[in-house]
Amino acid sequence: MRIKWQVAVALAAATVVTGCTVAVGGSASPVPGQGPVVTAVDACKLLDEAQVDALGYRTPGRSVPENKDRLQPPMCLWNSKDDIEPSAVLNVGIAAGMDFNEYISGALKKSEPQEIGGLTWTQYASILPDDCVFYALLGAKSFAYVSVSTSKLDKSCEQAKQAIPQVAAHLPGGQDAPPVTPTTSAKPEPGGPLLSADPCAMLKPDQVAQLKDISPNGEKDTSSTVPNASYCLWDDTDGDDGQKAFEVWFGPSTPVGEWPGAKGVNPTETVDVGGKKWGIFPNMGGLRVTCGATLAITDTSSVQVVSGFIGDDSKTCDLVKQGLPLVTANLPG
Repeated sequence: MRIKWQVAVALAAATVVTGCTVAVGGSASPVPGQGPVVTAVDACKLLDEAQVDALGYRTPGRSVPENKDRLQPPMCLWNSKDDIEPSAVLNVGIAAGMDFNEYISGALKKSEPQEIGGLTWTQYASILPDDCVFYALLGAKSFAYVSVSTSKLDKSCEQAKQAIPQVAAHLPGGQDAPPVTPTTSAKPEPGGPLLSADPCAMLKPDQVAQLKDISPNGEKDTSSTVPNASYCLWDDTDGDDGQKAFEVWFGPSTPVGEWPGAKGVNPTETVDVGGKKWGIFPNMGGLRVTCGATLAITDTSSVQVVSGFIGDDSKTCDLVKQGLPLVTANLPG
């Protein structure tokens, strides 16, 4: 059952694709002091490419069309760049001919109104726990919003407030956008003993034979989700249910707390193997059938072992724990 765990985690996140063409119809009365109401707008034009880049997101954004039957205004979404941590999704929308009170549907205010970029913005609660969303009323039936979703609500709000003045500059009554200090994330350079090691050498043939329902030959590949990482996958041999594939991942520039699915999460237990302490993560990345174990090699490099079990939650981490002594004995350095 060849399903790499990062791929499964990534499928649960928002994905940005190309295309940004949305027309918004309708009319509304302006709010005194906030300028005329926009009657036609492309939501992806509420930020230009330079602004999106400086804020740390990828262009182009993904346009989501208006659906008034579902009270969905036209919006545009941008995913953060690959080297930005934590990963985030920026969502900007603007509505015309839509009643804000009906749209907000009783959501609680999370902040007092505040002036940002020449407009008045108020944070409201979101159905997503780590989504921070601010709204600005532009007219009796016109409003705009800016939201950011990350792994932590305080970081989401910080990034949303950074984006608001840039969006406001494209809205009626908004002020000119202030300069943006480009968002960067310093990534450690690949190094340490993992850089030249082979993850497929972490299990010798006689050791693989000790792991039930796992194929004897591992296949090496590079990661599409974790920079500089490589892995070896020993496929399972018992069909779609039961045991999942056994994977060993090398992250020569990944600190132990930065693996997707384990980021910002404390291990449920620690397993000591010959003095090396592995952190155990059942339900890794929110996937009930997946278990992971991570071990720091240096301050900026680490190893993880991933497997799981489908059909019996009590067995999710069994193969991972069984494999840790075997992998540990073969680790470089």
